[in-house]
Amino acid sequence: MAEKVNLTDLDAAIGDILDDYSEQMFDVRQKAIQAGAEVLVKALEQATPRDTGEMAHSWKIKKEYPNHRYVGNTKTAKGVVHRKKKGGGKGEARADVPLSQVLEYGENTKHYGFIRKCFDATEPQIFAAIKNTLNNGGN
Repeated sequence: MAEKVNLTDLDAAIGDILDDYSEQMFDVRQKAIQAGAEVLVKALEQATPRDTGEMAHSWKIKKEYPNHRYVGNTKTAKGVVHRKKKGGGKGEARADVPLSQVLEYGENTKHYGFIRKCFDATEPQIFAAIKNTLNNGGN
């Protein structure tokens, strides 16, 4: 049976209930967004262009911030990559550029936009994984 609360303490009692609910839902939310991120990583592993296969196995999920997941790839391009100048010529050369960026945004690659295309194609499954995890209380 619920504990009787004095009307003068009602605000505090409601606040405590909402705080408890928020804390319980925090863990469920984290599991849900992790489930969605894992769906994306699996799809990216399948969609990643293959040479050695090293890049396909280098997709990682960062969990640094609550309620957010960042999916990235740790494989870097070999050699240097030149930025393009506004006029179209070669610009600054950089080393250790993520290979995923070269393939995603390199205008002279047949893989241009593969990450975005993969996300767009997988979006319904990502949200289904999030929704299912929320509906199942994080399980």
